[in-house]
Amino acid sequence: MNRILPLTAACACLLLTACASERDHFYVLNILPQDARATAAAPTLHVLLSVSVPSVVDRAEMVVGTSDNGILVLDHDRWAGTFADQIAQTLARDIEKRRSDVLVGDRGFGQAATPSVTLRVDIVRMVASLGGSASVEAHWRIVDAGAGVDEIGGDVFTVPVPVDGTGYAAVARAYSQALSSLADKLSAGVRRR
Repeated sequence: MNRILPLTAACACLLLTACASERDHFYVLNILPQDARATAAAPTLHVLLSVSVPSVVDRAEMVVGTSDNGILVLDHDRWAGTFADQIAQTLARDIEKRRSDVLVGDRGFGQAATPSVTLRVDIVRMVASLGGSASVEAHWRIVDAGAGVDEIGGDVFTVPVPVDGTGYAAVARAYSQALSSLADKLSAGVRRR
């Protein structure tokens, strides 16, 4: 009995050490470009933005591709908030960076004097791999009743993911760059007034 107790304690210490060595890393998407937004006296156009994200990537854990049909869910590399919310907020701020006349939100502000545009974005697929690329495939619809516009579009935005010693932070940077390219297309599609 005396020999079992120290052995059990030693095993417990080893398990705790192994668990403690796995630290969680948290990531956010960056708004690009990072320079200051051109200011306008007041936005003249309100964009109502809604974004849908595939459930396979809409989780706290980062998901990366391993092959054409495989994924790896990273238990210790996580998004700092809800991934779908991060995508929507990053895309909204990216559009505002490009258009000083636009205010982007996910609901109306009760301002009848500010014309509004409805922008629906469906993220069809998001996949990334270290040493490979990050790819965001999106479809969108821009409806501006005041300007008589109802346009649909879609594209794939791909950015290299380098193996640069920063680990999965490189995936977050690449996704941020891909969303920035999507914001370029969307902001160009919203008519100026």
